[in-house]
Amino acid sequence: MKTQSVSSYMLTNSTRNILAKAQAELVQAQKEATTGFVFDTGLALGSRTGQSISLRKEHDRLTVLTETNGLISERMTASQNALTNVIKGSQEFLGNLTAMRGASAGHSILVDKAKGLLQTATDLVNTSYNGEYIFAGENTDVKPLGDYGAAGDPASAAVLQSFQDYFGFPTTDPQVANITAADMKDFLDTTFAAEFDAASWSTNFSAASDTLVKSRIAPTELAETSVSANNVGFRQLAMTYTMIAEFGDIGLNQAAFDTIIDKASAVSMQTSTSLAGAQSFLGNAQARTKDATDRLAVQINVLNSSVLDLEAVDPYEAANRVEALRTQIDASYALTVKIQSLSLLNYLK
Repeated sequence: MKTQSVSSYMLTNSTRNILAKAQAELVQAQKEATTGFVFDTGLALGSRTGQSISLRKEHDRLTVLTETNGLISERMTASQNALTNVIKGSQEFLGNLTAMRGASAGHSILVDKAKGLLQTATDLVNTSYNGEYIFAGENTDVKPLGDYGAAGDPASAAVLQSFQDYFGFPTTDPQVANITAADMKDFLDTTFAAEFDAASWSTNFSAASDTLVKSRIAPTELAETSVSANNVGFRQLAMTYTMIAEFGDIGLNQAAFDTIIDKASAVSMQTSTSLAGAQSFLGNAQARTKDATDRLAVQINVLNSSVLDLEAVDPYEAANRVEALRTQIDASYALTVKIQSLSLLNYLK
């Protein structure tokens, strides 16, 4: 039969082991009291650990989708603001056009207005958000429109060349004064208008893609969440400003000038309708994104509740356990000090 040691060394060592275990349990208890979750999921849940992991994965995936939807919504809001300003400029210009019909003076003022609005519209279409061009379609890293009239700009060169090809002389030739209203109307309806059809626009004006940005707004739902600079409304807008900017003050007779005003006014009214349609399209995408985000929030709450049911700890019980372990550790330290002070010499004194 083995006799157990009762030496002070054995007692001290035993207390040390108890102390180490209590300190380890205190670390776990403090973490549970702080986080509200079990310290070791596998140990606490056993066979249900896989269920907890799956719930957390789905929770994280839906959370990422929610955050992404926030960025998508902000990008669409930026697009809506740009479209609103573009439409506002177009409507104001329509008023300028109406006032200038039949006027024999002030053509240069209207031309300057058209050039300024064309530059403003270009800047708005080239708006970027979070490092991406919002009207570039899926080519989000490419600026949609070039600077019209800048050195080497293919768009202005093509427009001026179309005039020369049709009439046989450039806009700087004195013969422009002899252009009839009928010839000007035919030019604007055919050769000039062709510069703003889809093919010519993509060649000379725009680097945007016709393919719109598709965003995943829910696990099983995709939505087109952008408008391309190739939209017919933007092409009509550029046509309106360009015909005035290039031909409004080149020395045309009154009848030919009024023909340009009439054409620009008609296209400007079409522009407002087309761009309003683009705003409506974006508005529908915004509504779908908001609805998807609201549904995601409900699902996230359900998943969060499920995870809590599996992993949550009672905060009061955890706090009490922390205090009990601290008391135990303090007592172990005190006992260790007492044991270490035991000595046969002290006993014999």
